[in-house]
Amino acid sequence: MNERINFTESLETRHSRWTFLSNAFGLLCSTLIGAVQGFTIFYYEAVVGLDATLIAVAMTIFLIYNGVNDPVFGYLIDRNFRFTKRLGRRFPWIVIGIIPWVISVYLLFSVPINIDGSTNPGAAFVWLLLSLVLLDTFGTLVNINYRAVQVEKFRSEYERRRFTRYYAPLDILAIVLGMLLPPLFTDMIPGDPRASYSMMGAVIAVIALVFGILSLPGNREDKIMIDKYYSPDSVKRMNFLKVFKEVVKSRTFMVWFVFGMFNGIYISLVVTNMIYITTFVLKVGGDIFLVILGLNLIGSLISIPLWVRFIRKINNNKKALVVAGVLTCAALFPLTFFQGLIDIMIMAFILGLAQGGVNSYVYTIIGPSVTEDVIVKIGKNQKAILFGISALLGRLIASIDEFVIAFVHDATGFIAGNETYAD
Repeated sequence: MNERINFTESLETRHSRWTFLSNAFGLLCSTLIGAVQGFTIFYYEAVVGLDATLIAVAMTIFLIYNGVNDPVFGYLIDRNFRFTKRLGRRFPWIVIGIIPWVISVYLLFSVPINIDGSTNPGAAFVWLLLSLVLLDTFGTLVNINYRAVQVEKFRSEYERRRFTRYYAPLDILAIVLGMLLPPLFTDMIPGDPRASYSMMGAVIAVIALVFGILSLPGNREDKIMIDKYYSPDSVKRMNFLKVFKEVVKSRTFMVWFVFGMFNGIYISLVVTNMIYITTFVLKVGGDIFLVILGLNLIGSLISIPLWVRFIRKINNNKKALVVAGVLTCAALFPLTFFQGLIDIMIMAFILGLAQGGVNSYVYTIIGPSVTEDVIVKIGKNQKAILFGISALLGRLIASIDEFVIAFVHDATGFIAGNETYAD
């Protein structure tokens, strides 16, 4: 098939700057929602009064559902429908899922006032579980297709490194908004923390919706992409079990997956525990939590241009990721021994400098290359199911952080819902 490609910004891409930026806004929406979910455990334990063990059980049940639903969604939407030829294979699902996805964020932090976790744990447990299921169902519908569009739209190494320049700062901005905005609202209504958290959920939902809408132009599939969906490799599909087997056999994919999953677990543990540290150990307000996380994210933001320059200089993706990962581990270790507010601020900033490398590489440069490698090996263009399988494998270990927190809290006598922890 002879196709003429009109290049707009350079001889190495047909996409405009707005396409790169608009597509990156989708990440901001996703990261923002993911970041605010870090407040789930604290909200349901310290505000609603639900026991940490019940929270961990709810999270585990939800993760099992998530693990099943991700690959199933990926398999079902990796096919052409009536509308595919005109609207694309991915774009329509993104449009369908965005609004109910952001609404579910509000519901997660809006437990009715008549449901008390200490006196009515069953109702609080069900609200938590159903909210998470709703959040994940529509989040999966959006994110699997969004990630597939990225891989299919930005195919060259040049395009992926260029996309990182838009993606990484917006990723940091999303984490800033997701982690630093909530403390501004959690004390907004004095004496009524539930109403404050509900307001927080509403504000985050509106911001996520705005960025989700801004991402739509960058997620539209052009004629070149749509035509590829009707190529022989895309029309002929491999069954789910065979794809799963091939993915697990891919050493490249599994190494990247393990790195990404444990990176996610470490971030979850650091951020979630920082909420408890500032509240119950340092005994400071949400503004100090904002400062600590802000310093960490400023460090990441400052380091991104240096990490992008570093990967260009050594021209070795694997080596660059290893260096970034090792430095992040080295910067994380001293946090175990913090003594007060000043040193934890300094350590958080240094950790951010190291984190910038992982944020710059793992999802925009390494991830798409690994996905393409697996696609070449299996000979079928079924990217969405790859992301679904990755999510399924991730769910098998993603509850580790919740159970670590639950175990430590039970072992140290942390009582859910107490107004004071002076004793």
